Amino acid sequence: MILLEEALKVIKEKQQEGKIHRTPVLRSESLSRITGGEVFLKLEALQKTGSFKIRGAYFAMHKYIQEGYREFITASSGNHAQGVAYAAQLHGVKATVVMPETTPWLKVKKTQDYGASVILYGESYYEAEKRAMELVREGVKFLHAYNDYYVISGQATLGVEILEDVNDVDVVVVPIGGGGLISGVAYAVKKRKPSAKIIGVQASGAPAVYLSLREGKPIVIERVDTIADGIAVKRPGDITLKLIQEYVDDVVLVDDNEIVDAIYILLERTRVVAEGAGAASVAALMTGKVDVRGRKAVAVISGGNIDAPILMRVLMKALARQRRVVKLVGEVPDRPGTLAKAASILAAHNVNILEVYHERYDPEQRPNYVRLVFVVEVPSTLDMSKLLDELEKHGFYFAVAE
Repeated sequence: MILLEEALKVIKEKQQEGKIHRTPVLRSESLSRITGGEVFLKLEALQKTGSFKIRGAYFAMHKYIQEGYREFITASSGNHAQGVAYAAQLHGVKATVVMPETTPWLKVKKTQDYGASVILYGESYYEAEKRAMELVREGVKFLHAYNDYYVISGQATLGVEILEDVNDVDVVVVPIGGGGLISGVAYAVKKRKPSAKIIGVQASGAPAVYLSLREGKPIVIERVDTIADGIAVKRPGDITLKLIQEYVDDVVLVDDNEIVDAIYILLERTRVVAEGAGAASVAALMTGKVDVRGRKAVAVISGGNIDAPILMRVLMKALARQRRVVKLVGEVPDRPGTLAKAASILAAHNVNILEVYHERYDPEQRPNYVRLVFVVEVPSTLDMSKLLDELEKHGFYFAVAE
């Protein structure tokens, strides 16, 4: 049973104390122009601990403490771990989080900084979860990341806030992992505005809910493979799947390249840092997989916990996909001054060289020539064909690598 009104009261009290944020809903001019609709962003990336997870973790812990529990254990590789750790800190109770051994160090440290004990175990979430369940004993409550009515009730408060800020919304787009967030949001929105459409988004490399809806039963996928680690779940919860079947209108898939583009657009156009899972909703809008032309839409940016090295790789990938960073591969005479001459031609066209390297050991390469590779940043106004023509006039035969 979802306890929405009680969860609202509890979460709003914490918001008034500044312990949990009442996150903003902002209109995006860029995404509105791209989609042909009016697009708003619910910025849970600005939430305490960097994601929506504190809502469900805090309310669930509040309820279980009333039932007599003073110690909690969970399994998570990131956002839920931090939510549980912070919620335990606020309640003054003990929390233990079992995290996979492959969890990035920063996420482990942030969980510890919120006061939780961390146990590293196994290579995946599912091994960590199994270990956490083994550690449950009398008086210790296992707090599931999504398959829990109290957790879902806490997440549902986000749906109410969306309607408070955009009461005439037509479409709400929500990322899906195990389904806790969309279950709560869909319940809250549909109870207050039944005409609003709720659309879920999963990564194509982790489509458990998408497949389960089509089969009419929980489907377990053997392997997940996506940059959106926050929604990389192998199976939906029994509770969440039932709620999704009842309240969610559709679920679509986006691939990692589409998520990369969305992360980039959010950062460049709106100055919002989103993790892969958090950007999935925007990816669905940008690709037209959720068509909002002429309609008012809210995309939930569920989290912003992306590691700096991953963000750097994502941005470079996005720049390459938009042809703002390109790789020029050419064959040039192997003699002194060739590299300098080619580089001067690039500079004359305001092309910035990011990397340069030679290839001399290809057996098919002519002995008096060398393969030269430039990775370059190009201005948006550059006519690439003119640049290639000028290089050719000097005996440098380059092409843009695909």
